[in-house]
Amino acid sequence: MFDTLFDLDAFWQLLVFCALSAIMLAISFLWLGLLNRRFALNPKLLPVGPAFVPVTTVFALFLGFLAVDVWNQQRQATDAALKERAAWVRLTDLASADALNMPAGAPMLLRYRKAIAQEWDTASNRVENPEASEALRELRLATGALSRQGAPAALVSQWLRAVDELEEARLRRLLIGADHTDDNQWSVVLVLAFFVYFMIAAAHLDKPPAGRLILVLFALSTTVAFWQLSMHTNPYKGALSRNGMLAPGVSPLVIPKP
Repeated sequence: MFDTLFDLDAFWQLLVFCALSAIMLAISFLWLGLLNRRFALNPKLLPVGPAFVPVTTVFALFLGFLAVDVWNQQRQATDAALKERAAWVRLTDLASADALNMPAGAPMLLRYRKAIAQEWDTASNRVENPEASEALRELRLATGALSRQGAPAALVSQWLRAVDELEEARLRRLLIGADHTDDNQWSVVLVLAFFVYFMIAAAHLDKPPAGRLILVLFALSTTVAFWQLSMHTNPYKGALSRNGMLAPGVSPLVIPKP
């Protein structure tokens, strides 16, 4: 449900949360006005000062839990992408003329790189590209060919280990991309924020101007907090992007013919 929002650019995400805060603010202003009119008829409605603390505490806890999950997922996504890049570069080095001298290595590695570029671009790593799986299969089968050709066993072992690491890192990247948004957690946080608006209004029913000021400040703070979290909820946008993860600066393999 929230994936569409988190796939937007940062500016549009800010506009969405500004609109949401404006709606909550308008409703809470109406609620404050209603309570103030009821208070004029029944002064016993005035709550004690700390009445809204339990709700705000629960909101702060769930917002903190959400933030921790977002940052942890960001780190895991970065780790998976960096390991995939490192494994690709290692295979590039092993396929060079100074190591295994694999003329077929360059096309296979470049096909894999092109295939995963589509995984990054098409749906932010949510959908697997079969061409990447096929390229991985070719890289793995190349191990047998290397053994039959009498390649050094140590280098063949390194090649197979690098292919395993490449596949594992790719699967982790796709798993994170397919399930990076916890809709339930975001829904709970937004609902609790709505309750906090109501509780702040109720705590200031005898002083509407002060209540409106506190509500505006709360709206500004939650807008910034939600915006920052939304920008990082999808870990494959922003700084962690395809341009920075597909082995930039690594030249295509140039292997002389034997």
